[in-house]
Amino acid sequence: MSESTVAEAGTSNVVGILGAGRAGTALARVMLAAGIQVDICSTRPPKALRHHLKIYAPGAESVWPEEVAVRTLQRGAGVVVLAVPQEELDEVDPEWVAGTVLVDATNTWHDELLPGWLQAAVDEQLPSSMAIAGRFGGSGGAKVVKALNHIAHHDLEETAHPELPLAQRRAVALAGDDQDACARVMGLLVRMGFDPVRLGGLPAGKIMEPDGPLFHRSLRRDDLLRYAT
Repeated sequence: MSESTVAEAGTSNVVGILGAGRAGTALARVMLAAGIQVDICSTRPPKALRHHLKIYAPGAESVWPEEVAVRTLQRGAGVVVLAVPQEELDEVDPEWVAGTVLVDATNTWHDELLPGWLQAAVDEQLPSSMAIAGRFGGSGGAKVVKALNHIAHHDLEETAHPELPLAQRRAVALAGDDQDACARVMGLLVRMGFDPVRLGGLPAGKIMEPDGPLFHRSLRRDDLLRYAT
C-alpha cells in the first residue's frame, strides 16, 4: 500500500473517541493538533463533560455515546477509538459503534475485574482484541483494528510529529483482519504524526499488549517489521 493511498484513507473530518480519561483526552489532543475534528463521550452527559474537555482536550466536541457512530459515518471515515478501561466495556453498547472502524486502544491490566466474556479470552491466552471483535463486530457491527495501545498516553503528544517524513517518525503497530479498515486506521495514524506498520491480522495484536515486546518502546519501522506475519 502506497503512502498516498494510506494518507487518502485517513482524511476523515471527524473521529469519535469513546472514553474521556487520560488516554482518550491525550489522543484527542494529538488529533486536534493535526487538524482532525474529535467527538468524545463518556458516561457523563455531554453538558457535564464540556468543562472537563476545556481543560484536557480543548476543541473536542462532547457528544452522547449513541451519536458517535452516526456523526463519524456522516462526516468522516467512520473511525471510532475505543479508549474505555476494559473493566467498563460492558457499559459500551455495541450499537454505539455499529458500522464503524473501531480502533481498540485498550489494554488488559492484572488488577482489573474484567467482563466475563473478556476474562474467558484472557484465560485462554487469546488477544483481547479478538474478544472485543467478537463483542462489537459481527453482521453490521464494527470492524476492529488493534492500535494505539502500546504507546503510553503521556508519550503521545511528545512523539507525534506530522511535520516529519514517515522515515523519521515513531513507528506504531496495528493489527486487523479487514484491509480497508486497516487502511483507514493507517491513514489516521499518518495524519496524527506516526509511521504505521500493519503486523498482520487481529491475532498479531497479542505482542502489542502489556508485557509484549512492543509495549512502551520507541521503535522504528524496521523494528516493527521483524514481528510482521
